[in-house]
Amino acid sequence: MSKTKVVEFEKHHSVAPKFTYRGTTIERVQSFRYLGLELHSTKGMAVAIAKLTTAGKKALFALRRRCNDLSITNSEIMCQLFDSLVCPVLSYACEVWTGCTRAKGLQQAEQVHRMFLRGILGVNKTTSTFVVLGEFGRYPLKYFWWQQTLKYYDRLRKSTADRLLYCAYQTQIQMLSMLNDNQQCWLRNV
Repeated sequence: MSKTKVVEFEKHHSVAPKFTYRGTTIERVQSFRYLGLELHSTKGMAVAIAKLTTAGKKALFALRRRCNDLSITNSEIMCQLFDSLVCPVLSYACEVWTGCTRAKGLQQAEQVHRMFLRGILGVNKTTSTFVVLGEFGRYPLKYFWWQQTLKYYDRLRKSTADRLLYCAYQTQIQMLSMLNDNQQCWLRNV
């Protein structure tokens, strides 16, 4: 039971009943890493996005260093490398967090993309994002994240009743009907 923890998602930390399994009390924690995603009880997905953003920056710096070592200066190749090596780090589990994250969290992760493109162009950070993206014919990563989220939602809708994810989806539908307007639910945002 040392790896089993309880995280209660709520706006403010509260005193909650203890959870037990076969007579053993399960420890309640503020945050827990599950499948590489940091889940926090009161901060929602903000902690996960911050950690993904940090990991994305590390991947970007490693990419820049390697391109520099190999004298790769072709912007098309560098963008392909970014899409292959950095974008997956920034996009990890986006199907889950895109709908749950405020715009600020998405902007932090998107900032890594803009930093990369501005670095290739050699312009400062005050240069318009639209100009920088347009120069490369690229779109903000949030469009990719929403595309992935909607594909995931469509797979949930079309899955069969014997699948665990379908049961979770049906539970979300039931929860949505019970929540008031200021309560969060993944399905409401998708």
